[in-house]
Amino acid sequence: MTVLDRYLDSPALTWGPLLLTGLFLGAFVAFAVKSAIFGRPHTARVEKAGGSVLLSKYVMEYGLWVFGPLTRTAVNLGVHPDFFSWTSLILQIGAALLVAGGWFGLGAWVLILGAFCDALDGAVARARGIASDAGEVLDAAMDRWAELAVFFGYAWYYRHQGWTFLLACAACAGAMMVSYSRAKGESFGIDASMGLMQRHERATWLAVATLGSAVWEVWRPTLPGEFAYHTPVLFALGMIGALGNWTAWIRTQYTRQELRKR
Repeated sequence: MTVLDRYLDSPALTWGPLLLTGLFLGAFVAFAVKSAIFGRPHTARVEKAGGSVLLSKYVMEYGLWVFGPLTRTAVNLGVHPDFFSWTSLILQIGAALLVAGGWFGLGAWVLILGAFCDALDGAVARARGIASDAGEVLDAAMDRWAELAVFFGYAWYYRHQGWTFLLACAACAGAMMVSYSRAKGESFGIDASMGLMQRHERATWLAVATLGSAVWEVWRPTLPGEFAYHTPVLFALGMIGALGNWTAWIRTQYTRQELRKR
């Protein structure tokens, strides 16, 4: 066993997903109590994005509330938003490599940290009053590269399982086409933002599923020599593949209909 294998199989990392889950649940309880007493916050960012059956406004507000201290700290320290964009890309590439190697527990930690940074770049830019089109272009490019890396990681892990590999490929295609179909519409001045499995929804579902799989492996570990299917991840990949490609199709059709009207 190599030093890396011993490190990745250490009790701290084995039980890490449980600790991370406990922290998120504890923070959610605190947010729920605060909202019940003082009322749920209503931020312009969440109202603009809108909630859905996949990710409600309540959960989105909770996420912004959790990010709040980090955002304020970054603003006070004068950290540039681009730092978080690049850090998010690096972390999610790291998460992809860990997932590809089957280390879903540590991969979940790194994936969630990457998602945090992805949310922080825009929040810091708006808080500092330096949001710009150039920043949005960088953020969008980093998001696409990061997502591709993560889906490639899942695909590599499932490469010997046939249908599970195809499921990861379908999810990757759906994720890319959701973003492309909206961007294509916007290039013609058409707002094709309908549908499900947008960027923040995909990131949340993948992070929760990967963490859930890691927690499941703590309670019901796979026997030595057996392949771990990580069912929560397969479910998330299936949902992203189905809903993502469906959303891309209806956005494409909507854009074509609007262009024909012209």
